[in-house]
Amino acid sequence: MDIKKISYLLLGLLAGFSSAALGIGGGVTIVPSLVIFFGFDIKKAIGTSLATIVLSAFIGSIAHYLIKNNNMQFDIALFILMGSIVGARFGSLLANRMKSRILTMLFALLLIFAGLKLVGLIQIPTKFLTNSIEYPFLILLGLIAGSASALFGIGGGVIMVPVLVLFFGLTMHEAIPTSLAVIVPTSLAGTIFHKKFNNINMEAVKFMIPSALLCAILGAIVANKLPSATLKMIFGVFMILCSFRIFLTAYRGWISPQQSCGAFK
Repeated sequence: MDIKKISYLLLGLLAGFSSAALGIGGGVTIVPSLVIFFGFDIKKAIGTSLATIVLSAFIGSIAHYLIKNNNMQFDIALFILMGSIVGARFGSLLANRMKSRILTMLFALLLIFAGLKLVGLIQIPTKFLTNSIEYPFLILLGLIAGSASALFGIGGGVIMVPVLVLFFGLTMHEAIPTSLAVIVPTSLAGTIFHKKFNNINMEAVKFMIPSALLCAILGAIVANKLPSATLKMIFGVFMILCSFRIFLTAYRGWISPQQSCGAFK
């Protein structure tokens, strides 16, 4: 087995673990890694990420449910899903029409925001929504998360988890499995749409999925047994570093998104 295939396996391990441990899908790990280290075009990285996320999020959500089923808020997940499927189609169409460099920069900015939020450097004043008005906002959250999922290949959890905690009063242990429950169908929809545009590298998916599934189970166990502060800090720093590299790559033209010059190409 060559180094590129081994690297795909390792990337799957990291993505599967982060997916189930933080409820973020794993795309924040997969997309920047495929762009930086494998020389993927941003659109191909997004489609490949979504195809991997579907199964890892599915296994992660099942593991969470089996460990502590009352953490998964199915009613909330259902309303978010109403908006996320529509958003996934919109995001995939937008990703296919948008210039790769612009898409790359937008993804980098999203990573910076998510990373700063995870490490606690961004504090947002919050107020919990009441039960009487929360459901329309859950649908809106799904629309935004679904669009971001297909547009950036991230699953949408990086948006859903902090919003569910900050504005809907869920604990981290409730928000993570609830997010994963939404990510599964949303990522599936995004994968189907991206496949139409030939944005999926099946070789990468074939090697990432087995290791991602294995570590998704481990991630679910860790999320339920240990405080998430340390994990949030680690992945927050990782996202910030990746975002700077990707942004500078696109902005200065060090590595054109249309070219293939990754370390494992």
